[in-house]
Amino acid sequence: MKIGCAIVAGGRGTRLGEEWVKVPKAIVPLLGRPMLYYSLHAFDQIKEISRISVAVPKGETGRFEKLIRIWGFSKKIEIVEGGETRSESVFNALSALASDPPDYVLIHDAARPCVTPDMIDALLESESAATLAHPASDTLREVNMGTISGEIDRSDIINIETPQMFPYKKILELHKSGQSGGELPDDTTLFTRAGESVKVVFHDDSNIKVTWREDISAAEGILFGREWSDVTEGED
Repeated sequence: MKIGCAIVAGGRGTRLGEEWVKVPKAIVPLLGRPMLYYSLHAFDQIKEISRISVAVPKGETGRFEKLIRIWGFSKKIEIVEGGETRSESVFNALSALASDPPDYVLIHDAARPCVTPDMIDALLESESAATLAHPASDTLREVNMGTISGEIDRSDIINIETPQMFPYKKILELHKSGQSGGELPDDTTLFTRAGESVKVVFHDDSNIKVTWREDISAAEGILFGREWSDVTEGED
């Protein structure tokens, strides 16, 4: 089974604080390395992946191509311009894989730098459309006009994440046909609206998304813990 990977890195750090407003979020440093590095490092270790495309902000392709050369990953990585919305960026990244189409594609947000090879392998084992997720742990309530109006059964709620895996030709066709209908939170939404099913692959809650300033510290804590664990295991 040939696997491609499309990474969305088109956002800017507008919610991370004033110092990051004009900077592509994917190059905001975590433990001294740009955020994008960590996702690429994880996907680069998966032998089934043949190619990776990365959609970046307009006018930033040169900067990212230079970083890719410096990092020296083993996979073929192509940098493409993203669009005005996440859906447009996904489509551009998917289209970059069309010259040698994979059987399946993993779609991932660079804003989730804590993804691991084990998480990716768990998706690949599903051999179908699938998404990473973890169960909702917070108490949830419905609200109407600023007051609680009802209860929500937490057992029926999950937190959807990326990466997400889809048959390449099908997800590309859905994006091409314009069924994305503007901005979508993720690609399982597009896929299920077309009447397709998506498996859920559960794991822990460490695959966080970096959205706010405090998320930077949280992601760094997770990444540092893993690096320290690798060091101590190597000493045994």
